[in-house]
Amino acid sequence: MYTNMLLHLSTLLNKQQKQYLIDISILNQFSYKLVLDKSSYFVIKINSYDKIIKVEQCCFNNSGQLYSIFFTGKTAKSLCHTILTKNHLNIILSNDHAAYLGRELIKSELAVLLDQKYIQD
Repeated sequence: MYTNMLLHLSTLLNKQQKQYLIDISILNQFSYKLVLDKSSYFVIKINSYDKIIKVEQCCFNNSGQLYSIFFTGKTAKSLCHTILTKNHLNIILSNDHAAYLGRELIKSELAVLLDQKYIQD
């Protein structure tokens, strides 16, 4: 399924986005418990100087075009609330993806508080 999607979207996606789709396909083959969303993914970064967490939600519309929604905040709690309670363009996250997002936002907040490097899983 992802292979067909990847071929269809190959002209629209950059190398990292193509690799993301391949990685989802591999993870779904080996992990029956983890269900990743096919319509969006998150890129989380921190700005240690300003003590800010930046989240980019990358989404694919029905025609395969990529668009992004950006969020910034100082705490994992505020970002989770904003991302999960606001219905941004009708993007619905699975429970697994929401749990993953929460875990990663906590890690990013701790990295900001402890002045450490943040690496997203």
